[in-house]
Amino acid sequence: MLVIDDNQAVREVLGRMLRRAGHEVLEASEGDAGLALLRSHVVDLVTVDIFMPGRGGLSTIPELRKEWPKLKILAISAADREGPLHMAERATALGADAFLKKPFEARELLRVIGTLLQPPPAPGA
Repeated sequence: MLVIDDNQAVREVLGRMLRRAGHEVLEASEGDAGLALLRSHVVDLVTVDIFMPGRGGLSTIPELRKEWPKLKILAISAADREGPLHMAERATALGADAFLKKPFEARELLRVIGTLLQPPPAPGA
């Protein structure tokens, strides 16, 4: 799992929550650093903050989707709107699989991640 967030405290808290739940976690402080990590590491899910200095989530999400089409992407942001745009709608339109508004509870994060990482049902099941 890769956590991309410019806020070191957020990265540390998310990393701690995810490690306690049994996930291996990589961390990056912005989109370009996250993309570089993904080019040398295999992960099944990325959490990406929408607003960051450098490459933010709105430009990172389409790049993630293009290069790793099966990768699960969870967008996160403290803002749920930017002007008339709803961040959840914008993030999913760009390719995110889900959106969480900060702050969120650990159980909510783990529930969303668990849902995203569930294998698809077998054909005919």
